[in-house]
Amino acid sequence: MLQDLVLLMQLQEIDLRIKEQELAQENFPVEVTQLEQEITKMKAALDHANEKLRKATAEKTTFEEQIQKAKDGLDKSQDRLNNIKTNREYDAVHAEIEAQKHMVNTAETRKKNIIEEIERLQEAVNEAQSMYEAAVSNNEPKIKELKEKITAIDSTIATIVKERDVLVPQIGKHILRPYDLIRKKRKNGKALSLINNNRNCSVCFKVLEPQLYNEIKRGLKLIICENCGSIMVWNGDYTSKS
Repeated sequence: MLQDLVLLMQLQEIDLRIKEQELAQENFPVEVTQLEQEITKMKAALDHANEKLRKATAEKTTFEEQIQKAKDGLDKSQDRLNNIKTNREYDAVHAEIEAQKHMVNTAETRKKNIIEEIERLQEAVNEAQSMYEAAVSNNEPKIKELKEKITAIDSTIATIVKERDVLVPQIGKHILRPYDLIRKKRKNGKALSLINNNRNCSVCFKVLEPQLYNEIKRGLKLIICENCGSIMVWNGDYTSKS
């Protein structure tokens, strides 16, 4: 029995390594997706900032065209003043000139405002670019590493399983059966409660009676915690069987 319990602790360690790989097989793809989504989010923010800058720049060009068109019309209207023969014509041309001046002033004011907006948007683009580059720089190496680990998991599990296959035949079935039953019922895969000098069950922390504690230290029989159902094994050098 004593040897079986010692081997059982070794088996638990192997099974926990397998469990760790199985959890990684579930969690690593989720982590990859989260890291990729962060990059995608930063890229979308950068694209959005660039689009706003593009629209503002196009709007500035429109104002510049409006200003130039109004100035050209203003020049023509002022040239016409030299050929006016009646007061009525003069008033009409003068009204055109005033309207064109107003158009120039309005467009120039709007151009000034949009230039200020472009400067602000350019700063936003620069910030978004920095955040995107940081996300790529930080996340892509992690993504690569995780994908490499995902690829290697099956091989890693197969290697550990070989260790298990070597160890299992050395353990008595009367010990192995309850161990496997408990292990398969638990999400964390832990079937053993490793007992040490604090005299508590390491799973449920129930305080052990002195007689039970001494029996666990001797390792003469399979002892299961009445509170949590874990197999209690001495985590140290076993005492004499006497």
